[in-house]
Amino acid sequence: MPEEISREELKRLKRQAAIRAKEDDFERKRKAEEENKREQLEQLKAEYDSQEKRKVEERLKSLEKQAAARSQRKQRTEKLNQKREEKIVKKQCAWLERANGEIFDIMAEQDAEDERLAQDVEAARERKRSKEQVLRDVKAEEKALRQELEFKREEKNEERASQRALRGIFEVDKLKTEATEELESFILNPDPVPLRQVLAGRMRPVPTVTELLAAYKDQKEELQELVEQDIPTRALLRNQTLFQYVRDIQMKAEAVRIRPPQPQMVDLGKSRNRASHSPRKSTSPKAMRNTNSSMRFTR
Repeated sequence: MPEEISREELKRLKRQAAIRAKEDDFERKRKAEEENKREQLEQLKAEYDSQEKRKVEERLKSLEKQAAARSQRKQRTEKLNQKREEKIVKKQCAWLERANGEIFDIMAEQDAEDERLAQDVEAARERKRSKEQVLRDVKAEEKALRQELEFKREEKNEERASQRALRGIFEVDKLKTEATEELESFILNPDPVPLRQVLAGRMRPVPTVTELLAAYKDQKEELQELVEQDIPTRALLRNQTLFQYVRDIQMKAEAVRIRPPQPQMVDLGKSRNRASHSPRKSTSPKAMRNTNSSMRFTR
């Protein structure tokens, strides 16, 4: 508004300057007509002043109207902004209330879910404890049954061992009796056939069929493992050379190998002595010495 007033004032000043120039010109030209036209000039001046005043008044009124319109727009804008802010606050409050309600609902659901999970976990633990207790009871029963069976087995084994010992004692007495009778009959009636006790003394213990089958199975599995294994890698992992590792395998196999019974020098000597004797009966001192040695061996 100050810019518009200054512009109008400038126009007015320019206009007045032009009028003054014209008046000076008119005064030079109208020296004679000054008196006649003075009233006209005054009238024109009054009209001009009234027009200017009217224009100024109109301008002021328009400015007042514009200011009032701006004030009204400003008030309306402020009112709208206030209503908008109130609505925004209401919406925020409503949203916050809904959000809090949803959060509380979620928290309640989570609490219920946690409680349900805790109950399920406790129930599962209780079931697990009951199963473990049942397993412990079953194991205790099995252990008691095994202990009872073991006790019975030990009793049976002791009874069998005692019976075996009695049978062994009986068999030993029987064998001693038979050996004594055989020796007495041999002394009375010498025979080229060797005594049974001499033949029995030459027997050597041999492994049973079960032991041989078990050894065969073990050697077969070890051979299969030896074929499948990577010998250089095994030797490298054991920080050994290849020949050292192979030597260890060979020595281990030789240590666990079951060897067949080998004849001893005593048996070979006896066989040679028996082959050198004559099948005929002899009462030479050498035959008597052999008989005495057989008797000492039997005793």
